[in-house]
Amino acid sequence: MYAKPVILARLLINNRRLWIPCMILVGLCAITLLLHESDNTNRDIETYVSTQPSKTFPFPLANSLTYDEVKFLLDQLFDTHVSLTDIQSIWNKLMNTWQQILTKFVHDACSLCHQNGSYCYESIDVTRYVYYINESFYPINEIKRPVGMGLFYYFDLEHLRAVNNSILPTDVSACDYFHMLQLMVNVQLILHQAQIKYFLTKGTLIGVLRHHDVIPWDTDIDLFIPSTATEKILQSFRRLDLSLNKNSSTTASSTMENSRRRLTKDRPSFHKDLVVYQFKNVHKVTSYKIFSLRSPIVNRTNYRWPKIDIFPYEENATHIYAYPKHQHNLGTMSYLAKSNVEPVYLRILGPLLVPSPRQPRLSLKAMVRLGRSNLFHACEGNTFLHRYNRGSTDNWRVPCKELHRNYPFVKSERNATTNLCSEELKFPQLNQGLSLYKYRCEEDLPRTLQ
Repeated sequence: MYAKPVILARLLINNRRLWIPCMILVGLCAITLLLHESDNTNRDIETYVSTQPSKTFPFPLANSLTYDEVKFLLDQLFDTHVSLTDIQSIWNKLMNTWQQILTKFVHDACSLCHQNGSYCYESIDVTRYVYYINESFYPINEIKRPVGMGLFYYFDLEHLRAVNNSILPTDVSACDYFHMLQLMVNVQLILHQAQIKYFLTKGTLIGVLRHHDVIPWDTDIDLFIPSTATEKILQSFRRLDLSLNKNSSTTASSTMENSRRRLTKDRPSFHKDLVVYQFKNVHKVTSYKIFSLRSPIVNRTNYRWPKIDIFPYEENATHIYAYPKHQHNLGTMSYLAKSNVEPVYLRILGPLLVPSPRQPRLSLKAMVRLGRSNLFHACEGNTFLHRYNRGSTDNWRVPCKELHRNYPFVKSERNATTNLCSEELKFPQLNQGLSLYKYRCEEDLPRTLQ
């Protein structure tokens, strides 16, 4: 019974020339099994995505995936057992859905805010914007597996920006908000083209963590860049020319008049009307304000609103910092280890995705000086109104729970086993999620800066 196997075994052992073909055969069998398992995983994803029923919701949709399908794909994206090939496939599905969300946002905003719709659509190049973000964060290898990813799935501009609160009211209309993001998209495009590193800071970083958006009652967007990139900033944008007139208001009017004359003649693209203005405040902190010549001028200033505030930071071999000894929030940052910032990962800023520091808690402590305040339990109003260039007459500070019926707030939880944090934003008074976000977290994000 056992004679033939024994004979074959002896032949194999005695004849070494058969070893190599046998090893090749075993290797081919193993590869076939692995490919079969990968196909089954991908088939499971496809089956789940194709069989999930869509939920009814008062906001119109234009997405190929349902909310639950996006949630499932995000779970798969951070599953360490899923192969890199499948991770790339999931990432592509999420990028495609994000592009659909962005396209719908631009279409709705242009219909709501602009009579000249064709020019409005051209002002945001959605395809190129998605391309640059995808190019920077695509999981091309194991090292670049996603650290954080999510989507603001139900983004309805008119409904979401219509909410308000009498204690901390928003002074930003739906169209103001669109113009702010219209500016942000074009600034991001230029920063990527110039290969300038950037990430969120200050109030905007608080906003993406607490609201998956700009703080509802905030009026600008804050970014940090390396100080070595400031010359690139000045070369990438047009500089505001103040030498033509001594009176700043006259200069601004003249600039706008020249801009209008240029627009009627050759209608340049939106980003060609972006201007950078180097600004130094009373604390001698330098920042760069980027705005469009199409925007209204701010009272008694040389810049316009909306604007993007860009603050430069210094760096050494291990840390980054910006005016660390100043006791205020304007463009300052205490010494922060680079390992707590890099590699940056994507965060939800409304319908956009923007680079954010890797460790949010430590970054917040270095960038925001609020003593023992709890950013997720205590909500503070603006101390300065950027669009009016004056301090606020009412500096309210209220428990965030008093605002939950008006403004959406992020709910989060951490899985200690997988070291993954999940966030979800829900619309006030509706038991339906608006946005989903997931990221790798070494610790629970304490809802405090203590």
